[in-house]
Amino acid sequence: MATNVLELRPHERVTAKTMRGAAITTLDDIRSAAEYLASKVAEFGLKAMVWPDLATLDAPVDGAGAPLHGSVFGWSAEALAPWQVVDRAMRSPYLRAARVASEPLLISRDGIRSRSRSANRLLDHIDLTELDTCPAPAASAIVIPIHMPLGQIGAAILTPRDADTGDLTALFDVCAAPLTAAVWRFITGYVSVSRDERYLPTEGLLTTREIECLSWVAHGKTDYEISIILGCSHAGVRYHVTRACAKLGAVNRAQSVFRAAQLGYLGAPLAPRKAGGERAN
Repeated sequence: MATNVLELRPHERVTAKTMRGAAITTLDDIRSAAEYLASKVAEFGLKAMVWPDLATLDAPVDGAGAPLHGSVFGWSAEALAPWQVVDRAMRSPYLRAARVASEPLLISRDGIRSRSRSANRLLDHIDLTELDTCPAPAASAIVIPIHMPLGQIGAAILTPRDADTGDLTALFDVCAAPLTAAVWRFITGYVSVSRDERYLPTEGLLTTREIECLSWVAHGKTDYEISIILGCSHAGVRYHVTRACAKLGAVNRAQSVFRAAQLGYLGAPLAPRKAGGERAN
């Protein structure tokens, strides 16, 4: 038993040191953290293409503004060029899958597989034949989605460094968990130090009625229709929407819906409440 303790302690010290190097607390930490991620991915014979925000597909840069995909992650200008055609890149099955899944995925022309093998019907609608026409680093890849606060989604696409590597199934089972932790650490740290504070919503605390009204607005209902659904006055609906706008720091209804969605208030509209406060079935 004593021998086991002596073997573990050096490993723990090394891990603590390397994890400190992986942390991003300022813009100056980005490059070293990217180098750490690249080395972790390389341990499994892979390389990473990292997108901190799938809404823009802006490539990650270090604190000085230098792109990381080429200098750290090892991608050539030729491989990156198709991703600069954003309309085409947005159709990539890799990115489409990352938008609707929150766990690592193995994606190839043969199908999409998750580690948990749980059912996700949204993945069934992705046309994998588009892998032939959309920009893709390889015919098969491990995709790690990162879903963050305020509705932002990032992702890493991991592909073999050796072009002759075929089936990634066995590797996926081994590397998905440790690399997900490394990717999560890099992307969330990167976003935390680079996100533009001017466009963040305030953390407004909405009432149940305000959430109900905004949910129905988000689903295209007019104030009059919402008043019928919720059994309240037309003026009451306008009051609750206006109050929600003020709490969220929004300038109009559209922005209030957007910011409420960012904060996770909006989903499927709730059933109207009965007189006693219970939800109707």
